[in-house]
Amino acid sequence: MFYLEKNLIPYLIYARDFENRDEAREHIREAHRDHLRSIGDKLLTAGALLDDDGNVMGGISLIDTDDQAEAERFAYNDPYAKAGIRKETQVLRWRKRWWEGEFLLTDL
Repeated sequence: MFYLEKNLIPYLIYARDFENRDEAREHIREAHRDHLRSIGDKLLTAGALLDDDGNVMGGISLIDTDDQAEAERFAYNDPYAKAGIRKETQVLRWRKRWWEGEFLLTDL
């Protein structure tokens, strides 16, 4: 279980990719992974979005920060974004209310 700082609302980065970018994605995958590692413990989770056939169509990351500008920098400096693989990226505030089978009561 992860614990967020009190009153912290993390940011969800939702990214959709252009179709047929598998080869380009593969060429810079390690740079993308290094980018994910660069934020350290602030990266709560990340993973690929898959279509019905199991093909990568984007990704989601959850960043432990209350600074929207930091979350946006992280999202738009991703090598996938810089290489033109990303079709759409949204940086959204996220409130944790349900975790591991429990409703979390907070004053947020």
